[in-house]
Amino acid sequence: MPEDATRMIYKEYTKIVKAKYPLLVDRWPLIAGYNVMGGQFNNYLITIFKNTGNKATVSSSGINFSSATLGISDINDTNIETLRLRVVKDYGLQPRDSVVVLKIDGSNLNLELQKLLQKHEVVMGVIGMKIFLSHKGIDKSKVRDFKNTLELIGFEPWLDEDAMNAGVELERGIKQGFTDSCAAVFFVTPNFVDESYLSSEVNYAIMEKRKKKEKFSIITLVFEENGVNGTVPELLEPYVWKVPKTDLEAIREIIKALPLRIGDIYYK
Repeated sequence: MPEDATRMIYKEYTKIVKAKYPLLVDRWPLIAGYNVMGGQFNNYLITIFKNTGNKATVSSSGINFSSATLGISDINDTNIETLRLRVVKDYGLQPRDSVVVLKIDGSNLNLELQKLLQKHEVVMGVIGMKIFLSHKGIDKSKVRDFKNTLELIGFEPWLDEDAMNAGVELERGIKQGFTDSCAAVFFVTPNFVDESYLSSEVNYAIMEKRKKKEKFSIITLVFEENGVNGTVPELLEPYVWKVPKTDLEAIREIIKALPLRIGDIYYK
């Protein structure tokens, strides 16, 4: 593995993390210490940084990548993520480890560093990854079924009665729920009315969308009861909303719209 490429990745990534999270840089994955291994495949350098947390000792080893070991004949912009996931799985990498797939000319360095940052922000818990479930109280049992299903799949839904401890002021608790989340799902039944706490939740969702951009999704699901559809709040109309015919279809719409994905599947 070319040492100059490794040093360049480390140097440039350290600059980014220091600028954004100066108080966390000493504990940050890769920056806190690593061993490195990797090699070249066609016009790409594939580098694996295994987190050690010890800057004093760094070991380096080479890997002979081939079409047979990688499962592809060439690397391009459409299959880099598939390749990255394969390397993670084949080498038993942990969440604090990293895989950088760098073009020989370094032209995709900034993109790779941003992907590293997004991954490590999740690992370090500095960005919200919960899913806020917004609903009218009368629909609690319906929404709880969705919560239980999302948890079973591997997601982390936020439901007010479970997420807030006794004594927490409701408005502040709701606001914190949005801060901790990467998405808000609005269950718009005929009972859903854009007022009181539901009005606040609509406003908070839009605030988080403006702040987190592509890292936050607003997911609006319209449900029918007794031939009557729920009414989408005016402020949510600019965002895509769906009218699922079944709860299973609604779950699929949520999963497709989320900005996150769950990990590999293993035997229990």
